Amino acid sequence: MRRLRSVAKGFGAVLIAPLVTLGILGAVHLASRHHGHHTPPAAAASPVATNGAAASPAACPWQVTLIGTVAARSVRARAAPSATAPVVGMFGRRNVQGNPQVFFLLDAQVVRTQTWFRALLPVRPNGTTGFIRESGLRLSRTSYHLTVSKEQRRLTLWKGCTAVRTYPVAIGTKTTPTPTGLFYLASLVRPPTANSVYGTYAFGLSGYSPVIRTWKWGGVIGLHGTNDPSSIGHYTSHGCIRLFNRDIGQLVRILPLGTPIAIN
Repeated sequence: MRRLRSVAKGFGAVLIAPLVTLGILGAVHLASRHHGHHTPPAAAASPVATNGAAASPAACPWQVTLIGTVAARSVRARAAPSATAPVVGMFGRRNVQGNPQVFFLLDAQVVRTQTWFRALLPVRPNGTTGFIRESGLRLSRTSYHLTVSKEQRRLTLWKGCTAVRTYPVAIGTKTTPTPTGLFYLASLVRPPTANSVYGTYAFGLSGYSPVIRTWKWGGVIGLHGTNDPSSIGHYTSHGCIRLFNRDIGQLVRILPLGTPIAIN
């Protein structure tokens, strides 16, 4: 397992006070192993089974998601599908958390025989997109996506247009809210102890806190476990989404980096 140096003021700090030091995190580079389709985990005590209920059109925007992983030394995301368009961002093979740099690819355009993908970018402001040449990416797919209802404090795992399972979550308070919108799983780290404030695993999302900017990496929103299970089901975090440790463990086993997550 590769090692990733990170501290509590870094990834996922939008959930907890910066006085808590997480120390060295072990990076969990599972993206390459999780591209593809896997059988969902067996039901645990906390998930609420949905009995394979069919999705409404609003809940099922993607039956299959296209993911782009940077394969070149670096790629440029541009404001339009043209090599002369302004650069929105530049990205290397690994992100700042040490994971493979991935993008959720929204659609594609062919311009003079060259394919450009419109990608959701892990930058401020949330929702920023840019066009990346196909030649700089390795493509993969997943049939999974996630939705989060802030009102119900529930996360739903979807496979295609079938709701597989729902999980109770904790989300941000009124003063440190969880942002709404479309994001994706951009990174994954494993704390050195299961008793960490991040629980057993922590995904970093492509989105950022609307109010926290001063912490390392600019206030990245996380999806992770917790050492405070009593907080689940409440508005209590600094913007991150908390799950029971057993639940985040289930999701880590099947979701690749690049998986979409829609929060509303």
